[in-house]
Amino acid sequence: MEDSDIDSDISSRATSPTQGDVFILHDLPANFTVGCDAISFNSAQSFSGFRDLPPGIHLIWVAPSESTSCRSGYWICTPEEGHNQLGRVYVKQWDKYDEVLRDPTDQAQEMYQSERLEQNLALLSPYYLCAASTEASHKLAPSQGDDDPSGLLDDKNIWYQLTFAIKPNVLNRILGQVRDTWHMTTTDSVAGATDSAEEAQLYALGTSHLQFTFSMDARLINPEATGPERTRQALDPTGWIIDKLESPNGDRRLEDLVGELQFAFLVGMHLGNFSCLEQWFFLTTQLIFRSYSLTIDRPEQARNLIQTFHAQLLYNDRYLEGDVLELMPEHARKLQLALTTYRNHLSDELLALDDLCTPAQHSVGIAFKSLESWLLGLGWDLRGEYVRSGNVMLEDGEMVQTELSDFEDEDERGEFAPTVVEMENGTETGLLSWGV
Repeated sequence: MEDSDIDSDISSRATSPTQGDVFILHDLPANFTVGCDAISFNSAQSFSGFRDLPPGIHLIWVAPSESTSCRSGYWICTPEEGHNQLGRVYVKQWDKYDEVLRDPTDQAQEMYQSERLEQNLALLSPYYLCAASTEASHKLAPSQGDDDPSGLLDDKNIWYQLTFAIKPNVLNRILGQVRDTWHMTTTDSVAGATDSAEEAQLYALGTSHLQFTFSMDARLINPEATGPERTRQALDPTGWIIDKLESPNGDRRLEDLVGELQFAFLVGMHLGNFSCLEQWFFLTTQLIFRSYSLTIDRPEQARNLIQTFHAQLLYNDRYLEGDVLELMPEHARKLQLALTTYRNHLSDELLALDDLCTPAQHSVGIAFKSLESWLLGLGWDLRGEYVRSGNVMLEDGEMVQTELSDFEDEDERGEFAPTVVEMENGTETGLLSWGV
């Protein structure tokens, strides 16, 4: 990264007399597009920055024009603090040569020391949302019913509902930095991504390889798993997810998966980072909506993942110009198939529980039903019967009963490729063979 050490960051020394943090954009030219959390605008004049940033995570970015393909920005985290405590001041400077935001020069730092800050406050724009003072008032709203997802994305809490699981430890791990500001650009690439020639040329300009817990080129099983356990994880990675994120020797939590899903979506859509969008599709298609047993084993996290995904689609539909489902149509098709299969598994899981179903497990079904109803408005009918059942022989000779579509994606990725499939469709039974 081009950022200097954290000791040189003015935010470690200056405080703000305002009610919240201050983010100053030094030397930013006129006619720039500026984004702060859920809003963006074109500034005809040189824009100086924001004040009164409330507690929570914030993404502030700039671009030379609305049509530019390269954006540069920073994540910052404003902690919950007492009303009498002063906010922090973050100063970033526009580098006109490399066209990127950077840490400021010593001269720029001097301009915004505490004793000289008040005279510049009038030039700063107040944060446009009034956030509540505690996280308790921002919890993801429970699903209200099939046709009323309005409580899921309340305008007052919109940004929190999109970022509540993005914590400093998640940012440190993804970006490989231990800082209090985290730099991002359009050209940062995700480790494990398979880029086209054009994408490889674009991301070659980037300065960071983003490290997600589950990379796109990794097998979604415990490498030490064997026999039936390996088969179970190949069909449903829930066990591997829990083992990896709840390891007593690690620093990860199961909630971090929600944070990584939120990070990938927001960086992908707001900074135009297609590598992060690929990671988002990977997380949803290959991981989250294939972890069928998460409903039983960790229902609260299953519900949070479903509602986060739903909130992202609502946000995309209401507030963003681009459509995440149209940007990568082939990925969107696979996502629709994954959701249809997930729906069938979820229904079977909850029906099997019957009277033993807990309120937390029941809430997963309600959350998905709300998502399913909303997707129907897009023309995505998840009630399709295209998913076929059959006996599948894995490459180690084990026969398992499963849906054919579960293995088609694995075959494309070269993992646990099935060699023989016995299909039962009505009265017809036959053998199908894939070339491997």
